[in-house]
Amino acid sequence: MKLMYILSHKCPNVNIQIDTHYCVNHLIITSNIGCYMDQSEILSLINDLKEDDSTSLNLADKGLTSIPPEVFELTQLTELNLRENSISELPPQIGNLTNLFRLNLSNNNLVTLPAEIGLLTNLGRVNIGSNQLIALPDEIGQCSKITWLYLTNNQITSLPSTIGNLTELTDLQLGGNSITALPQEIGNLKSLAELQLSENNITALPPTIGNLASLSKLYLQGNEISKLPSEVGNLQSLSWLYLHGGNQIEILPPEIGNLVSLTGLYLEGNHISELPGEIENLENLVWLDLEGNNLTELPLTICKLTRLIQLNLRRNKLTELPPDVGNLIDLTYFDLEGNQIEKLPSEIGNLERLTEFHLNNNALTLLPNEFGDLSELVDLFLSNNQLKSVPESMSQLIHLESLHLSDNLITELPDWMQQLLDEEILFISGNPVAS
Repeated sequence: MKLMYILSHKCPNVNIQIDTHYCVNHLIITSNIGCYMDQSEILSLINDLKEDDSTSLNLADKGLTSIPPEVFELTQLTELNLRENSISELPPQIGNLTNLFRLNLSNNNLVTLPAEIGLLTNLGRVNIGSNQLIALPDEIGQCSKITWLYLTNNQITSLPSTIGNLTELTDLQLGGNSITALPQEIGNLKSLAELQLSENNITALPPTIGNLASLSKLYLQGNEISKLPSEVGNLQSLSWLYLHGGNQIEILPPEIGNLVSLTGLYLEGNHISELPGEIENLENLVWLDLEGNNLTELPLTICKLTRLIQLNLRRNKLTELPPDVGNLIDLTYFDLEGNQIEKLPSEIGNLERLTEFHLNNNALTLLPNEFGDLSELVDLFLSNNQLKSVPESMSQLIHLESLHLSDNLITELPDWMQQLLDEEILFISGNPVAS
């Protein structure tokens, strides 16, 4: 056994059993509520680590306002966890810990990082999220072995060009900052699989974004992007693209159709009035979110995306659906709430796998008899339309758990609807139904 250190007198009721047949390299127990340590306890722990040559130090949630200088004498450390303290400064002596592979400084009060961070050339996984960083030093580019870099929820306004030196990076998390633009060198990150840039102030992407050949997830929601570069079509490995919430895109480039690996496309809250024909090439797309755009008709190109499982067209300006909508036979979730649809085509009955259908707040006056073919429906929302009745065929929808028909013009309930009302499945308030 090399080291077993348990903070038992400050951590409540820790019960530990050690199998003595195994060598323990390091064991650090912390309480869920945090175990604050005084200076003497910390020094005692550090001295134990020196003697036992342990490679891991966990001082998470210990009430620290600064890093004890003795920590920087532990040059054998490969893992240092200082998360959830109140540390406001990372001293230059951090550069002494040249063997560090994992560094966790998340949830502290750091404003800057010293240039000496660049001496930690063995770093692989770094988390400095939820601090107050305003910038990264150029020297971060010397940490070329980093594969995992978390910088979420800081105040970073720009990235140094040296970020492009981190060519082994697979996961870069920068959400919740104040970044306005990306350096061209971002395109050098050829190993990057996930790029999180949500909730920043980005207005445009550099063309070099198209060089990220390994990228599978790109999070851009909550920015101010008005246009995508055509080079985005080069992201052949991209499976999830998030562009919702705050962006101002009016037109998608036709190259969007080159994203043949795309399975999820989120475009809610933009200003899109039409889609390029090339969208039909996204044959692997299963989730398409176009809520809150300016579509006046459902493009036939969407009706060719026959693998779609979830389609959200809420709050557009649709007045009707084309018969081709019946081609989307894999749909389980279909949201058309808040449009101006007056009628539905009979082909809607082809969507036999549909379990949730939202049609609230439209202008429907009649439903086709084929509604009864939607045999898997569980939740059906038809409130705030102009329906005077619903087809008898809907009595066949035996899986219904909720049928919302409030605020229509229904005057009487057939027996099957009365039964749903008795079972508290039917919601019918705001109709002129005879009592």
